[in-house]
Amino acid sequence: MNRKISIALISFILFLIFFDAVQQKYYIETFSLRPEGTELSLITLFKHHFIRWLIWGTISFPFGVLVWRQLLKRSENVSKRILILISVAIPLSTFVSLCSISIQSIVDQELVFEVDLFLEFLTFFTFQKGLTFLMASITLTLLLYNQSREKTIASQFIEIKDLKRKSSNLEEALNFTTQEEPHLNIKTGHKFQPIALSEIIWIQSDDYCVKIHTENQAFTLRKSMKALEEQLAQYGFIRIHRAALLNMNFFQQVNFDSSRVKLINTAELPISKAGAKALKKKLEESSL
Repeated sequence: MNRKISIALISFILFLIFFDAVQQKYYIETFSLRPEGTELSLITLFKHHFIRWLIWGTISFPFGVLVWRQLLKRSENVSKRILILISVAIPLSTFVSLCSISIQSIVDQELVFEVDLFLEFLTFFTFQKGLTFLMASITLTLLLYNQSREKTIASQFIEIKDLKRKSSNLEEALNFTTQEEPHLNIKTGHKFQPIALSEIIWIQSDDYCVKIHTENQAFTLRKSMKALEEQLAQYGFIRIHRAALLNMNFFQQVNFDSSRVKLINTAELPISKAGAKALKKKLEESSL
């Protein structure tokens, strides 16, 4: 979520807290609900409501992270599984928040915890905060969904630009020639620096770019990992992890139990289940 949206969301929640405090103070003074001998200032009421919203935010955070990770999975439409997750996560996080607020209020008022008293507080806060928390969670989910779609569109835009570069040797980031050793052209400013494939140890996924790792230096290339995997397969490169493309010329050994691959330069890379399967197949093909 970008900075402007985050600031706007926090400001809106602070406004809701202030509004709740003002509304409660109005009801207390208008209908004489304040116990005799007690003083409830606007600041005190604001603090109470702030604590309740803080509890909601703390409990909703892991649910929000879970939903965010699911939404980031690239798909054109939201799957039924994600919709079910959201429909369960929002009411559940709201219910847990209300239960936690009820317990916090009992402790804050130094009352003896009893089931009937807990249910009384839970009923009160359900009517007071339940709908507000529910709407806040739905709003937050919609914002997360919008941000995930923007990231997906940005990623797809970069892939389209990669495809367009293939039509021009000057604009193409990856350029193999028949007259010299295969290499990658790394664009630095207005210049291209050729890096021979034989010098590349491994390639690392880095958001919408990749990092080309050689013995002494790392270079950034605006290219999708998927495109590189397809184009470099014929030159001995194999995808061993979602974020790692390995040059088999630098492979030394693999430990499938610890899911680690050791390179000739003593570096180690992680290996996924799919990567392990592909590596086993590659080793079998190259073995006598």
